[in-house]
Amino acid sequence: MIRRRRPDPAAAADAVAADLDRLGALVSAGAAQPAAWSYLAVAAREDTRPMAQAVAAAAASGAPLGPAFHGAPDAWRAAGAVIALAAEAGAPLASAVSTASAGARRTAELQRVVAASMAGPVASARLVLLLPPATALLGWAFGFDVPSVLLSGPGAVILVAGAVLLGAAALWSRRLVRAARRTSWTVGLDLELVATAVRAGLPLPSARRLMRDAAEQADLVLAPADDLEAVLGFAAGAGLPVVALLVAEADRLRRAAVADARIRAEVLAVRLLLPLGLLVLPAFLLLGALPVGLAVLSSTALPL
Repeated sequence: MIRRRRPDPAAAADAVAADLDRLGALVSAGAAQPAAWSYLAVAAREDTRPMAQAVAAAAASGAPLGPAFHGAPDAWRAAGAVIALAAEAGAPLASAVSTASAGARRTAELQRVVAASMAGPVASARLVLLLPPATALLGWAFGFDVPSVLLSGPGAVILVAGAVLLGAAALWSRRLVRAARRTSWTVGLDLELVATAVRAGLPLPSARRLMRDAAEQADLVLAPADDLEAVLGFAAGAGLPVVALLVAEADRLRRAAVADARIRAEVLAVRLLLPLGLLVLPAFLLLGALPVGLAVLSSTALPL
């Protein structure tokens, strides 16, 4: 059985950004939106081609673009929400594609920070989980009959208990890592959607409605709108242009998400000590030290 490698979300987001750059170049060169998406479908990767063809068909028929991105990879759905909202609001497509491309690259950066920050703790946990069976194998390599000890009556109990402890430690560690890796890749997207609609000249109530509709059509779950409401309230009270404030706040939220990912990695390194200390250490004694010690005793001729 061939084990497939887990997809790299950072590489996928970078690929989306590259496709969006090609789309932006076509639009800037004067291609109409249906033709631009059709050209992209020809040059795109095989997994992206059906989505690009669906968007081209929707653009040619005048249908909403958002549903065409439903079921696409995460970065494409975020980009699709921006592009669909721009089409609905009458905003320039080139500007929307540029915004979507920048968002995809920031998503890739966030995913790389998460992966790099987690690499050390995850590698350490995997190495420690290998120590108990590695110790038993090392004792066997030195000539001690460890398999006979583990396959005996008491040895079978030791083997089962140690395996259960190691399995529980691996499961606990995996859950800790999965929780630490969990990152909202849509952070700041609601602010960018509203900014895109406001750039097109729409009032804030209409911009909010289009933001919600675009996210729903692209099957996106946006973060709570507390930051959005705070920015809009400040801009209204101070009489400031809202678009620049929305873009700046979206960038701040993404930088905060990157910093939070690094902090979670540091915390993960400490939390992994719990399953390693409570479960792996007893498993090491049961599967490593105890069988090797018993094998040494059984192979040693003690004088009577």
